[in-house]
Amino acid sequence: MYFPRKSFPTLSLLLLLGLLAIFAPAAWADGGGSLLKNVTFTIEQAENLALSKYPEASVEEIELERDDTPLVWKIDLKMKPRIKIEMEIDAKSGEILKNEQHKW
Repeated sequence: MYFPRKSFPTLSLLLLLGLLAIFAPAAWADGGGSLLKNVTFTIEQAENLALSKYPEASVEEIELERDDTPLVWKIDLKMKPRIKIEMEIDAKSGEILKNEQHKW
């Protein structure tokens, strides 16, 4: 079967989407959903706590880090002038485990 050169990117994209549709649900089955069952301090509470400490900052990223024990919310904040704040908040108790500022 002959496919014009212009159709290769489209075919590649369709193949990639097909593979994602097949394999992604299995990869995510144990991912975020079951992990959140162990969390009592929500992402909203973690964000509010971080912003209460630094009201002039903006949130760049929040993620639940499952490699750590205990589970922690890792929060990156950005503040003027050129200050980055890294926080870690215990996802069960809400205790601030890390609170560091870096100039960049």
